[in-house]
Amino acid sequence: MNPISTALPTLLPPVTDEEIERLELFLPTVNVISYAGPGASGGVPVSLEPLVKKLGTRVNWFALSELPATNFAPNEKSESDRGGFTFYAPQAVKRLFDDHQNIVNGYLWDLLHGFLNKSQFDPEAWKSYRALCQSVASECIITASESFPTICWLHDYQLALASPILASQAGIVLSQFWHAPWPQAKTMADSPIGHELTQALLHNKLIGFHTEEYADNFLQTVALLFDQAKVDLENKLVRFQGRLITVVVLPLGVDISYWQKLAAVSQPTAEAITAKYSLASQFILGVERMEYTKGALERLNGLELLLKTSPSYLKRFHYVQISQEAKHQDSAHLQYVRQVDAKIAAINAEYGRDDWQPIKHLKGKLDHLQLAAWYQAASALSINSVSDGINIIAKEFVACRNDEQGALILSRAAGCARELSQGALLVDPKSPQEVCNAFKIALAMDTHEQKRRMISMRHVLHWNQLQNWALNFLRMAVSR
Repeated sequence: MNPISTALPTLLPPVTDEEIERLELFLPTVNVISYAGPGASGGVPVSLEPLVKKLGTRVNWFALSELPATNFAPNEKSESDRGGFTFYAPQAVKRLFDDHQNIVNGYLWDLLHGFLNKSQFDPEAWKSYRALCQSVASECIITASESFPTICWLHDYQLALASPILASQAGIVLSQFWHAPWPQAKTMADSPIGHELTQALLHNKLIGFHTEEYADNFLQTVALLFDQAKVDLENKLVRFQGRLITVVVLPLGVDISYWQKLAAVSQPTAEAITAKYSLASQFILGVERMEYTKGALERLNGLELLLKTSPSYLKRFHYVQISQEAKHQDSAHLQYVRQVDAKIAAINAEYGRDDWQPIKHLKGKLDHLQLAAWYQAASALSINSVSDGINIIAKEFVACRNDEQGALILSRAAGCARELSQGALLVDPKSPQEVCNAFKIALAMDTHEQKRRMISMRHVLHWNQLQNWALNFLRMAVSR
């Protein structure tokens, strides 16, 4: 794995009120098209709220799952208590859903994250995936819009083939943010759907990625697959079939004030965690969905190496694994969960002493208030993703550390690694030795060094505020 640059990323400055006002002519309405709804907090909705509040922008959100609890029927709309948001449930043919999920949660997920050995491509399922994307696109077009041109903003890969139909409609300014990794060009070129998927993205005026690596991989894919495309790697531009496509790198931020408030409220809970769970005074925390892209098993290999080669660490600390359910409950992920459980049991059996076992394993989804407490109580947080679009958990941890203490052990394969490289302990997630060494450094780090590193990372988070993310992206979409 190539070492990551330690230079701070080039981030756009916060959007000012004056710049927001310049968007008023273009943004009475924004149509967001995403397979999943907005969730309870964070992410795209929070980033769009400055537009809604300052300009009265109407956000029409089209999604097929995880919409706010309502009684509206498919293809009907529901006004949201979020104010300025209206949610639509397009009527997609039900028979397409199983095959669509087969492609999304199986083949596409594995293709994009580099685990092609985990699944096989199903051509018939791909036809259903295409048909469902086209169905959603058609219904979005016929939905009345209050503005011309209409700003349509696609998210991620679950409805990626909606782009060609949306782009065929006059008056639509189409953009897409790709939240997952984009693999190397040869990987995509070797895929039976690589050509069609890449060409679909090229119908967008603006395409966003979280990292330079993913943006460059996409541009190199275009250059490899389309001889007629003119690709400018330096300026991240593509000229294709008479269109100019701009590719931008814009990593998603977090709502810092939200997490700081949660940290303040949950501080008494944080102070009681070590006693409640009978933990040592120092513990390293791992929080993730139990998916093989998150690297929990690889982290355990590093922990095992530490305990095996440095017995002086026995009974001195704990590792706490908080495992949340995977998004995809397929056989590959279920097998991975069994492997993690077996590894934890083996490590505890081998290295447990008296009433001390090195690993505490907690299963279940925690709410944000509970997470904020754990983030503050931990001596260090370990993010060991082997492939990750951005990884917001690392940023949540930093945002919660109002005490400017704690260490972050961060995989170089996490999308946020470049942003947080000045303060995090960067590791190769597949190297037990690097993970082992980082554990040692984190446990021995003095308070002065913790503060220096944490201040550096918190500075980056303040510079790249979640509330500026959508504004910056849409500003580029309407100005180019």
